[in-house]
Amino acid sequence: METVPVDLTPVFADAATVWSARCAEAGVVFRFESPGTPVRLTTDPRRLRQVLDGLLENALRVTPRGGPIVVTLAGSAQDVVFTVRDGGPGLAEEDYAVAFEPNVLNTRYAGLRPGGTGIGLALAAGLVTRLGGSIWAARAPEGGALFGVRLPLA
Repeated sequence: METVPVDLTPVFADAATVWSARCAEAGVVFRFESPGTPVRLTTDPRRLRQVLDGLLENALRVTPRGGPIVVTLAGSAQDVVFTVRDGGPGLAEEDYAVAFEPNVLNTRYAGLRPGGTGIGLALAAGLVTRLGGSIWAARAPEGGALFGVRLPLA
């Protein structure tokens, strides 16, 4: 990990440009919500982008044409929080609690929907933990899954 003081707003805006284009190619509606002001944190921006890209890759894989993917970024006096929400099929309620265990979701949803290698969410969780943060999964207001990351400022 190479942590440095960084403004995450341009890091996420750059990612939004890339993912907006990828989503448009797939017929998926992409939206990025941020405060429009600096969101500063001492972290490893390359590893954080790796987490964001992994979550977006998963979201794009399961979101049908016309469905939404929403990325949010917000900062407070205590922490930085970002989420990736999708309009895909979501998970069974009991699967949100085990989403970051290697191969669990891959095994449960094999043949039912497109999947990856089964280790992406576990890798994301490991990176977020090494950065001093936490990661969670829940049902998204868009009907699919929400994956959130919280990183403390201290």
